[in-house]
Parts: sequence; C-alpha cells; structure tokens
Amino acid sequence: MRAVNSTSNRAAVRQDEMACIGGRLLEKRHFLVRLLQAEMLQIDEPVGLPKDSADAACSTSTREALYQLGAVEAGAIAEIDHALEKIDEGTYGTCETCGKRISAARLKAIPSTCLCLACKRRQEARARARAEEAYSEPWRLASALDAEQAGEDSPELSVVAVRGRPNAA
Repeated sequence: MRAVNSTSNRAAVRQDEMACIGGRLLEKRHFLVRLLQAEMLQIDEPVGLPKDSADAACSTSTREALYQLGAVEAGAIAEIDHALEKIDEGTYGTCETCGKRISAARLKAIPSTCLCLACKRRQEARARARAEEAYSEPWRLASALDAEQAGEDSPELSVVAVRGRPNAA
C-alpha cells in the first residue's frame, strides 16, 4: 500500500469542509432571499383605508418592522456573498483584520464570519464606545448650555465652537 501524504490528506479534508460550508452558506442565502422577497411582497400589498388612527398606526409600525427585518436580512445576504467570494479566492477562514486563522469552532457557528473572535470583540467594543459617545454628547452639551446660562465657564462650549457648531449665546 502507498502511504498517504498527510499534507495532501489535510488539504483534501479542507476541500471537503469548504464544499460543505459553501453548501450551507448557499442554502442559508436562498432561504434569506425567499424570506426577503416574501416580506417585500407584504410591504407592497395595497393597504385599505384604516378604520381609525390605531389601525393606521399599526399598519405603519408593521411596515416599518418589515423594512427593518429586510435590512437585517439584506445585510446577512451580503455577508454570505462575501464569505462565498472568500471561499472562491481561497482566503476563507483567515481574519480580514489580523490575518490569523479563524477557529474552526467559530467558522462552524458563524460560517459567514470574516473576523477572528479577538478582532470581532475589538470591533464590537469600538462600536459600543461610538454609540455611547453619540448618546452622551447631547446630554453633555445640554449640561454645558445650562452652565453657561448660569454664568459659569464651560469648556464644553468651546469644544463645540471649535468643532464648527454654533455656540449658544
């Protein structure tokens, strides 16, 4: 019997895994496309005249929810398409940020991922920090305006003026 080269054996297994992952990604993509199409049909359905303002509000909120779901599904489809491109290019399983291998467990759990766990955690931490800053800035500026109206010096308002926003007077 001929000895099997362990490197070619690993490559063959890798190709089998890629085919399996690619198949799973395509199945999920087809499912999401069908779901998105069904939601868009619901949005496009003509709506009769609402009986009262509560009916109108319910119809509007339902349409808004369908738009939001559609946006989430469209994003998931884009992620799947990106993962399929990476499979075709031979770069699937490599983190786009640090270049390290993404763990098999992570790829199995989230086949469309393009970031290793450490880079994904850093990305989410930056997003949380930006969201917290965006949320807190109006409150910080309101406090600065209150301080100015009370006749106190406010370094926050000078920052606002430097950023090009109008200074409250």
